[in-house]
Amino acid sequence: MKGATPASDYIPGPGIGFEEAAAFRKRQGFNSISFIAAFPNWAADQRASTFADRNGVFLRNAWEKFGHWSDDGRPTAKDMADEDGRRPFAVLAEREGLADFDRLNPAYFRSLDRKLRFLSEQGFVAMLEPVRRDNCPSWKAYFDFDASYARYVQYLVSHYGAFNLIFSGIHLDWIPKEYSLTADEFNQALTHHLKVYGPLPYGQPYTTLIDSSTLTRFGHKDQCPWLTMHSVGNKPRDHGIYALLEEIFRLEPAYPAANLEPYYTGWDHEINRPGGERPPPNSERDNYFSRAQMYGSVLSGGLAGHVHGTGAYDLTSTGEPAGWRPYVWDALRFTSASYMQHLRAFMLSEGERYQQLLLASGDLHPRTAPDARADGLDGWAFMMRTADKDLAMLYFESRSRRGQIENLRPNARYRWAWFDPRQGRWLAPIAVTSGRLGSLEPPLFPEGADRAPKDWAAKLKRMR
Repeated sequence: MKGATPASDYIPGPGIGFEEAAAFRKRQGFNSISFIAAFPNWAADQRASTFADRNGVFLRNAWEKFGHWSDDGRPTAKDMADEDGRRPFAVLAEREGLADFDRLNPAYFRSLDRKLRFLSEQGFVAMLEPVRRDNCPSWKAYFDFDASYARYVQYLVSHYGAFNLIFSGIHLDWIPKEYSLTADEFNQALTHHLKVYGPLPYGQPYTTLIDSSTLTRFGHKDQCPWLTMHSVGNKPRDHGIYALLEEIFRLEPAYPAANLEPYYTGWDHEINRPGGERPPPNSERDNYFSRAQMYGSVLSGGLAGHVHGTGAYDLTSTGEPAGWRPYVWDALRFTSASYMQHLRAFMLSEGERYQQLLLASGDLHPRTAPDARADGLDGWAFMMRTADKDLAMLYFESRSRRGQIENLRPNARYRWAWFDPRQGRWLAPIAVTSGRLGSLEPPLFPEGADRAPKDWAAKLKRMR
């Protein structure tokens, strides 16, 4: 943090500070920022970004610090200290950079206090995560993990539990054997925290960022009693993620859900290539993939909201050489971020009625185009509809077929309105009528085509 008040017309560039980045996202209509509280074993030192100690225990599987090299010629780790160089935990002497997980540094967390307070004052709901999973194998090997981790989680809850936030018990983006604990081990530690310290003080949503699905990894209700919100993410970043969201939506009792790691614009990685494609950063196709995951995720049951991400998740910033992930100020300007406010406008166009929507994509025939790839993001259509069949919200990916909608009210008059997800603009409504069996053929796509040249959203509302 720089302590400066950002200009109202600030555009991200070199020298960007925390306040300026948050203010820019606020202008774009965002209401939440996700971040990890601490990276205890990470430092730009003489060791590689991924390394094991003399006992073979991995201390980190960190993001690389570009242009900075370990003694053996590999990139070293990102330096995750605060503005004054303070680290979150004490470092044990002669232990190859191992954090003392039982001795946190209060001064570091006072810096974090200022950031949380600033976000709250600006109206953001922070999503706060204690640590990334790669710090935990050494935590488990050399400390009483359940007790120590629970104590650290409670320190964060005691500091920030009065804020309006979403709490993610662990950043579990991947569960490799050497660089993470298992989902069961994290579940055990977080259940221990609940038993010893109790739930979050004001019933704030409690989830984890996850690889695939929290339901798949942890279960539901009594299987993970601390968890009150489900999530999906990271892999797959294509059509395969939607069945996981639909499975969560059908649970009893129902929990809110969201996709916390969808397609990231500007990120060249094997898990971020729908249909094998890797479009240029911030290209039309790159931004389309991000937009498609926004609408596809929400209309597969992710009604808690949606996270927008980019390849600059590592926050490569001022003073660092360029690398294989973009600078943070470039990524903040990617066009895809501007679409999030349109998603909100679309879903809230009928006020709180979005909360009554139910899964109904199965009533689209055909739901998928014949040439649509299961591992892609083209050719699928999505629909959620209220139980009384008076309202439906739809999204058609590029190359979707118009098809037919089934299971509406018979012989009912509806108003169909196309919504442009690029500009956030409604087109003039069109009167349509369902048949005697409740089927309806949607209007041609706005380009006059039976197959979508580009993606469109739509709202179908019964006329009274």
